[in-house]
Amino acid sequence: MASAQHSKQLALQAVQQGQAAQALQHMRAACEAEPQSAALRCELGCLYAHFGQLGEAVAELQASLQLDPTYAPAWHFLGISLARLGRNEEALPALRRAYALRPDHPGTLDALARLEFLVGYPADALPLWQALAQARPGQQEIVLKLGETLSRLGRHAEARQCFLDALARDPTSAELAMALGQAEEDLGQRDAAEAAYERALAHRPGWAFPLAGVLGLRRAQAAPARVGEAQAALFSGSLPPADQALLGYELGKVFDGRGEHRQAMVCWDAANAARRREAGDYDLADLESRVDNSLAAFNAQAFVNPPPGASHADDRLVFVVGMPRSGTTLTEQIIAAHPRAHGAGELPDMALVSRHLPGRSARAAAWPHIPESFPQDLSGAAERYLQAASRDAGGQVLRLVDKSPLNYHQLGLVALLFPRARVVWCRRDPRDIAISIYGENFAMGERFATRLDGIGHWIRLQEKTMRHWQQVLPLPILQLSYESLVTDLEPQARRLLDFCGLDWDPACLDFHRSQRGVQTPSRWQVRQPVHTRSVGRWRNYQFALDPLLSALGPAGAALTP
Repeated sequence: MASAQHSKQLALQAVQQGQAAQALQHMRAACEAEPQSAALRCELGCLYAHFGQLGEAVAELQASLQLDPTYAPAWHFLGISLARLGRNEEALPALRRAYALRPDHPGTLDALARLEFLVGYPADALPLWQALAQARPGQQEIVLKLGETLSRLGRHAEARQCFLDALARDPTSAELAMALGQAEEDLGQRDAAEAAYERALAHRPGWAFPLAGVLGLRRAQAAPARVGEAQAALFSGSLPPADQALLGYELGKVFDGRGEHRQAMVCWDAANAARRREAGDYDLADLESRVDNSLAAFNAQAFVNPPPGASHADDRLVFVVGMPRSGTTLTEQIIAAHPRAHGAGELPDMALVSRHLPGRSARAAAWPHIPESFPQDLSGAAERYLQAASRDAGGQVLRLVDKSPLNYHQLGLVALLFPRARVVWCRRDPRDIAISIYGENFAMGERFATRLDGIGHWIRLQEKTMRHWQQVLPLPILQLSYESLVTDLEPQARRLLDFCGLDWDPACLDFHRSQRGVQTPSRWQVRQPVHTRSVGRWRNYQFALDPLLSALGPAGAALTP
């Protein structure tokens, strides 16, 4: 039998010649010659990965770790292979283990930083990006990721300074100027944001990203030259779908602000068609099935004898939920203006808790079920959620507000984990919600947002879900009408604070004076006093609403709060 080293050398020669089958055959022979070698099994796994056979790579890397659980390269490449397969929840602990074993390995540090952020743990990603920035000073991609992570954590001023420092070193970078513009927007600095976007355009003419940023800042007052440039680009047929969507959404807002509603709808139609080409269309049957399965699992009986060890006694949490664009940001800002409350923003962490339940899959992450038994570390997951919700909150805070609207999917899980939590359900005329969503650049995963009938189905199923929670949850749920809130602010704000268990404070009427960073699409609206201009806005678009009304069904009119 050939020696392991000889077989390995033959494998390397075969790789150089592009002979995959022969390379794998020789490397398997090397492993057979030294069956206890974790290093050789790891190399075989890497070879499988090199030739795109990721499932086989994972099996060999796991076999390597059975031989030596402390072999850091196997943990590293296992994490990389799982991530390439889209199995991020499995990849993360593998890369964390690799980093713990070899914190000085630059490849592991880089891969772990990216995955921590991607999965939704920016607080864990931050020190990794900081270490990378120290190790590779001035590397633009790392600076951009570091700044983005700071922004995700609400540390907007630090993000801005990060980009300013980088631009001092590289003043011609369009990417850094673009990032600075976004940081300035988060801080409410409209003029500074516009200057940064224009700087990006000066260094990269025609770039859709900053061009859309300029339009979004000024809307009806946008410079005619920039509007014409964006129109020409949108309808040129030469832009990729992602750029078409960016420009179409913002151009629609320009024309909406001008009162040119049919032209606004033309732009939004183009934007949403581009997004569908980019991300795919929605699947109503799949959505209905998952909603029904979730609600069936979380029936009234589920809360009679909750799983042991599942509950946490913390009573500070307030979950503000509802359809996107239903007033969740406004509601959070009113509560957060109270000196004893803290607005945590749109936290992804409850969805992350759901993902880590036994038997979860990435596809079903947003649709919790009740596991047969909660793992021992679920209390740790609750603590981790509380750490995220209380980040930057003062020690005297009585309420922590999570305003992630789609947490309405998670309320069964919330009730099991935090039985002393409160829920505010924001409601708004579904026609106004639909127009607002259709004209907004939502994440690609929100496929229902790209069609008016899809938005109608989404609203209808959200109503069904929330009515179910009202019947079965042991949590108090306050319905809050957007229309009532903006037309009768003080009584509704008092009602809201009373529900939250907070004494009245006049500061809650001056929420728009807050210097808090805001990252949602409502960032500019909540920096203004309350107004009623958005109430009944749907009437401007009545000509386009038939698909929405059809999807809402006969009960659609009753959904108006």
